[in-house]
Amino acid sequence: MKTNRLITDRNPQARHPYALRRDLGCWAVTLAGQQASFKHQQGASYVAWLLLHPPAEPIHAVALALKARSLSGEIPRVAEAFQGRSLGMDDAPAARALWCRQRALERVIEDDRETEPVKAEALRELEEITEFLRQHPWRSRHGAERCVNAVRVAIKRLHASLAQAVEAGGRPHPVLSAFARHLHEHLLVPSGRGGRCARARCPGCFTYEPPQGVVWAETEGWLPQ
Repeated sequence: MKTNRLITDRNPQARHPYALRRDLGCWAVTLAGQQASFKHQQGASYVAWLLLHPPAEPIHAVALALKARSLSGEIPRVAEAFQGRSLGMDDAPAARALWCRQRALERVIEDDRETEPVKAEALRELEEITEFLRQHPWRSRHGAERCVNAVRVAIKRLHASLAQAVEAGGRPHPVLSAFARHLHEHLLVPSGRGGRCARARCPGCFTYEPPQGVVWAETEGWLPQ
């Protein structure tokens, strides 16, 4: 019995019954002590940030996108992409070029034929352009709306894939299906339809309202078996 207790104490799922960890190309999740893994999607970064940092107030999609990048150790590259140049009202051609690039990136994100890595890179660039436009006098209000839509689509795609996950025998995966239900009840519903947080009346915002006693941890050094 003593040995069993020691082994249990050393198990990450015993210390962290609710946990997330990103590894190369996949995520590990522990839900109520049960483990599973799923392939990385861009929506997982947004979900992970919300679960690990439940916001006191709903967070706008643009801020969520940038915070999710910092969570994975990525550095926004706006300054590099534009070489520190500050655009002004006389830079209308440059602005039009950016808006055209936004539309092109959106088409990539919405194209079901594109791979997840390509979509992830397109979404990262879209976030950078959107943030850059927001900081200048001629910024496009549609830029932020497009980022909201991109984040919303990414989160809903992740939720759908988790809800449809099956075991080898074709039965619904017990852990991933339960995780999908958790996200629906405590993230999607509180955030409202289309990223419009109904409870806070915050257009373009997302939130996570964990049930009592649920605290998510970011674990290291393990993966579900």
